[in-house]
Amino acid sequence: MNFRNARARQPEIVRSIQKDSRYTNELSEDFSDLLRLTGPRNWIKYNLFTKLMAELTYHGFASLNNLQTLGEEYTGIIQVDADYKQIPSRLLQISAILLEFGGDALYIKVLQKLNRHIEDNDDIVPEAKSKLKSIVKCMLISPSYIKALHKSLFYLRSDKYQISKRCTGINYVLIRHWLQPEFSLYGYKILGVVTFLQVTFSVAIAAFETWKEHKRKQFEITKSLKRFINRDNYTKQIEGQRNASSSCILCLEPRMHTTLTPCGHLFCWGCLLDWLDERYECPLCRETLKKCQVVQLQNYL
Repeated sequence: MNFRNARARQPEIVRSIQKDSRYTNELSEDFSDLLRLTGPRNWIKYNLFTKLMAELTYHGFASLNNLQTLGEEYTGIIQVDADYKQIPSRLLQISAILLEFGGDALYIKVLQKLNRHIEDNDDIVPEAKSKLKSIVKCMLISPSYIKALHKSLFYLRSDKYQISKRCTGINYVLIRHWLQPEFSLYGYKILGVVTFLQVTFSVAIAAFETWKEHKRKQFEITKSLKRFINRDNYTKQIEGQRNASSSCILCLEPRMHTTLTPCGHLFCWGCLLDWLDERYECPLCRETLKKCQVVQLQNYL
C-alpha cells in the first residue's frame, strides 16, 4: 500500500516531537536522580550524558519493538520508508536515532581532532595551516545554521523536520488521514519565510564579522611590516650617519688614530699633522691651530 497521499503535515509532526521531548526530559531527570545516588562525584562527571541516555532509551525501545513513540501515538502518525510503502527496518530507525541524538557530538569531536592534527602537523606550511583552521572553524559553527535552514524548509514544504530523517529517508504518515481537520497552513509558511530570512541575516552578519576580522589581521600584518621596514631604514640611516661621522674629511677614509682639536673637530692623526705642516688653522672652521694643541684620543671608536 502506498501512503504518499497520507503524509503527515507540520502540526502533527511538531506536536509529536514536542510530546516526545517532554517525556524524554522527564526520563532524563529520573536518570539524573538515580545517578545522584551513586555519589556527587559520579553525578558531576556523568550527568551530562543522562539526556543522551534518555533519548536513546526512549526512542530505541520504541524502534526495537516496532512501536510508536508516545508523541506519534498522540498525534496519530507512524514512520514509513522513503517509498511510503512499509515500516522502515529496525536498523534504519536505529541509524536515524543515533544520527539525531549523537550526530552533533560525533561531528564536533571529529572536527576538534582534525583541528589538533592540523595544529600539531609541522609539515603543513603556516599559510595553508591558517586557511585549514579557518575552514574547520566555519564547519564547527555551521550545524546551527544548517538546522535552521532545514527547519525553514520543513515549515514551507511540510517535508522532514529532522535532518536524520532526511538522511535515512524516513517519512511520517497519518494513520487516519481522512479524519484530519481542515485548517490553513499559511502560518507555518510565514514562519518558514521568517526563519529563512533570520538565518540568512545571521549568516550575512557572521560573514561580515569574519571579513572584518580578516581585514583587521591584514591591517595588523601590514602595519607590522611597515614598522619593520621603517625601523630597518632608520637603522640603515643611523649606520650611514655613524659611518659618515667616523670618516676623516681630509682623506675621506675611516679615521685612524682619531685626533681632537681645541675647536672640537676630529681628524686622522697623520692627516691633521700633514695639514698643519702647510698652515696653522683648523681644516673645518679655520681657527688658529698649532701642533701642540691637538690631542690624540685613546680607545675612541
